[in-house]
Amino acid sequence: MDVKYTGLLCLAIILFGSTLTNGQATRPVAEIFEEAQRLHLGLDQPPDYRSAFARYQEVISRDTRHKDAYYNMAHICFAQKRYDLAAKYYQQVLRIDSEDIDARNNLGTVFFSQGNLKRAKTEYLKVIRLDRDHGKAYYNLAVVYLQEDDKERAEKAIAEALRSEPENPDYVRLQAELQGDTGPVSAGTALAVVSGFAGIVVGYYFLFGRTGV
Repeated sequence: MDVKYTGLLCLAIILFGSTLTNGQATRPVAEIFEEAQRLHLGLDQPPDYRSAFARYQEVISRDTRHKDAYYNMAHICFAQKRYDLAAKYYQQVLRIDSEDIDARNNLGTVFFSQGNLKRAKTEYLKVIRLDRDHGKAYYNLAVVYLQEDDKERAEKAIAEALRSEPENPDYVRLQAELQGDTGPVSAGTALAVVSGFAGIVVGYYFLFGRTGV
């Protein structure tokens, strides 16, 4: 083969390879994020938190202000009981958007799970200042007061939760327990309430939108 044509062929191969590499590098962030969500939710296979987390990391390496990726990373860490990291990622969301009430409410739940009632209460109160009708924040606050043996404040908080969502069965149940309609709130009942409350910390953007906690 002529040397000139050989050189042109080599150049074409190099350019083609470069195009493929650049194509991979410039894959839309939204596409990577959706892939992460599908792995996170287990839409196509069992949930794969490790792979989902890696995809979310790829998203934030491309867009350092992608708060939904941080939010979902926080959820994965919470599910794995890696509370320090969960707090770190929720705080990153709040640095981007200080009025993200879902992230703030969930941050309170992380602190609660660490046994830090004071910080949990602070976050729930901030949520309420931003949204006077945030029933879940009132409910979570009632649980904190219950743990502090402050029954009066717990009753007021759960009453506010019911004002926001009068038919929520969790709120109705806790109010009944606090008022003694189903007997005194035992340590076992309190633990069950806390466990349920911690288990619903999930509040994150997925393919069908974010839900509250």
